[in-house]
Amino acid sequence: MKIGFSVKLTSSDIKLSKTLEKGIVFSCQMCGSCCRGFNEGEVYLYPDDIDRLTEFLHISSKSELKKFAKKYLKIVDDTFFWKEPDEENGKTYTFKSLGFKFTGDDEHCQFLKDNTCSMYEKRPLLYA
Repeated sequence: MKIGFSVKLTSSDIKLSKTLEKGIVFSCQMCGSCCRGFNEGEVYLYPDDIDRLTEFLHISSKSELKKFAKKYLKIVDDTFFWKEPDEENGKTYTFKSLGFKFTGDDEHCQFLKDNTCSMYEKRPLLYA
């Protein structure tokens, strides 16, 4: 059952810097570092991530999803700076994203167990 929501953006809606244009190449090293914050990192969630997680965790109602969200998720205030290549001035954009709450002295994701994601097959940003 899909409880999530959909957002449709086209490439003309989004302008990325040249360094991000072709995406970020990442290979999991099973070290758990990307699942720790230390006030520097975040594990973001997108609509497809939420769909996979609700299926994996057997969340089948909006009330269960609300309980999950209260316990494990947070709103992340974020910004990025964009300047057109030929322009003198740029603009800072502010937006909110959804992410996992981190806990403990090492600010870890609550699904990180012994440096391994306990829901690895359905973890955020895994697009099989």
